[in-house]
Amino acid sequence: MADNTEELHRRIKELEKEVAYLNDQLKQDDRFGLKWIDVPEAFDKESENKIPILEEVPELAITNDDGKPTHILIEGDNYHALTCLNYTHHGKVDVIYIDPPYNTGSDGFTYKDKRFLDKYPDGAKLPTNHPLRHSSWLSFMKKRLELAFDLLSDEGVIYISIDDHEFANIKCLCDCIFGYDKFICVFPRLATKSGKTPQTFMVSHDYVICYVKNKKDIFVGMPFEDSSYKYSDEFENTRGKYNIKQPLDCNSISYSASLDYPIEYEGKTYYPGGDYDKYIERKSGKHLKKDYAWRWSKELYDFGLENGWIVFKNGRIYTKGYLNAILEKQANGKYGITYRNKTRKLSTIDFVENNFSNDIAKKELAAFNLTKRFDYPKPTSLIKDLIESHYNKNAVCLDFFAGSGSTGESVMQLNNKDKGHRKFILVQVADEDICKEVTYKRNVKIVEGYNDNAPLGNSLKYYRTSFVGSNTSNQATDKDKTLLAQKAGCLLALAENTLYEQKKTDNYQIFKDKDREVWTAIYFKEDYRHKFFSPFVEEVSKLNGKKNVYIFSWGDVGSFESYFDGISGIDIKGIPQPILDIYKSLNS
Repeated sequence: MADNTEELHRRIKELEKEVAYLNDQLKQDDRFGLKWIDVPEAFDKESENKIPILEEVPELAITNDDGKPTHILIEGDNYHALTCLNYTHHGKVDVIYIDPPYNTGSDGFTYKDKRFLDKYPDGAKLPTNHPLRHSSWLSFMKKRLELAFDLLSDEGVIYISIDDHEFANIKCLCDCIFGYDKFICVFPRLATKSGKTPQTFMVSHDYVICYVKNKKDIFVGMPFEDSSYKYSDEFENTRGKYNIKQPLDCNSISYSASLDYPIEYEGKTYYPGGDYDKYIERKSGKHLKKDYAWRWSKELYDFGLENGWIVFKNGRIYTKGYLNAILEKQANGKYGITYRNKTRKLSTIDFVENNFSNDIAKKELAAFNLTKRFDYPKPTSLIKDLIESHYNKNAVCLDFFAGSGSTGESVMQLNNKDKGHRKFILVQVADEDICKEVTYKRNVKIVEGYNDNAPLGNSLKYYRTSFVGSNTSNQATDKDKTLLAQKAGCLLALAENTLYEQKKTDNYQIFKDKDREVWTAIYFKEDYRHKFFSPFVEEVSKLNGKKNVYIFSWGDVGSFESYFDGISGIDIKGIPQPILDIYKSLNS
């Protein structure tokens, strides 16, 4: 009996703690905002209690000396990958596209609730009637979006695919993280023509939500496509193809005597409307408020005729419209030719056509003949248009729910189309081997060519999240710091964009940029005896170009500058404390 009473009291205390926790979560501190029960997320013991790093898998690297970018694929939980990227790419990412789990109750989304990890070691499935279904999803997304926010550059943009199950919640969450004033728009997208869940109406759409980090003037027009521009002439190389505009003498909004003049060409005289007698009447003052006149002034017509803008056809005069050139007055007040690539703004209803649907994406993925099935891929047409709308053709593009790797293919295809130099970073969890068997293999096939598709080249580096030390970054011991310094090579190389290891000894490591004379040299031993440190300095002295030198130090690295006297192009930095400082700021 006594044992039962003690157990009852213990259980009551546990319930009281749980109620107190839930009440604390439900406190209404703001008049308006998104409130939910924050469900603590559990990770594997190793990853939860150690310091995250990235380690390269060199046997999966693809290297091509073709001047094209080196892209990055990271295998591991995106929370840990984003933590590492906040050291290597803080404020450097220009475009983020993610396709997170929609939390439909049947899409396979599971959540590792830290309080019940003993019951659900692989995470609990969250059906539609789960009391914490939305809270778990929001807790999951909030941590990752906050890390993503810090990665975005000042000119960064994030696109998030979502459907009705969490649309309202993700919109409010993004308003809180990015700011309501940073919201740009919502793009509806045709997900599938056949629809789904037909209890009432067929649901055939989902959405893409768009937010910016700071600036809204980062978007450019999309390439203009119009089949009417089908004619060629001797100016095509500079002006593009042309179409035939309406006749030069179409009715004007209001009659203008200055635009009512005769045109002589090859022995024939042309009048607006084609009738000489009516021309005389108009010139005498007998004209309608809206009557025949030329659309162009005499000055503009003369310039257009001289420069090939005029077409005489079937007794009438027409003008040309070139795709990449227009006639307009220049700074000197005279008419001239202005060259430009004609564009159009991306429309919020652009993605309601079938070529942006999952049906097309599945056909794209099937062409790679991969062994693993992937149920919810997104088409490259969608992702390419979203990325292309950002002005920077050298953008760093991140997808931390990489899935089948559509974003990687989209970036390489887009670079191939417009000669851009965009780089992608893909992050995909290791579960079910999707990262290696789908994400990686698909992008390797793009690089090397497949079926009848020519190889696009590019290079690819494969990394895995790993962990060092015995404590988290907030509680790192001296031993943890030493281990971090010894294992931080890939983090430092990524931070400096020098991804190619040139040399590694027991004491130091040297990386280089593939296409430039930029180096990262790392001395990771805490012992500075002459026999260890001098060979490192000697190796650094042999390097040409810019040299980022990292030195294990318990304090200021300034005391090491004298060792490098006479070596130009050096920037000396310390490890591991700057890495720990970034990690700590993420957890504060």
